[in-house]
Amino acid sequence: MSAPKFEFLCILPDKEGVREKRLEIRPLHFAGLQKLVEEGFLTWGGAMLNTVPTDDTLDFKGSALTAYASSKEELMEKLNSDPYAVHGVWDMEKAQIIPFKCALREPLQK
Repeated sequence: MSAPKFEFLCILPDKEGVREKRLEIRPLHFAGLQKLVEEGFLTWGGAMLNTVPTDDTLDFKGSALTAYASSKEELMEKLNSDPYAVHGVWDMEKAQIIPFKCALREPLQK
């Protein structure tokens, strides 16, 4: 029997001055997301921004996501293997990992 999984809210700030690196690494980051969703690890996620965009230019602050894991250690192992962590986009020393109990989950309506 596998260990129970818990949901975590993850606030992953970007390091200073990594906008171009983020854009360069973005395809590698996106390439692995579907597998993590299919595994039941990721439940939602996206970029945090410093300002509301007025055009197509995004002023990235970092990423926010929720994920299921049996422990914080398991969670951190997966997060640290993400291309944004591997290539120094996320500032993992400033990551906030918070146990989370979701009360509402709705898809974005366009």
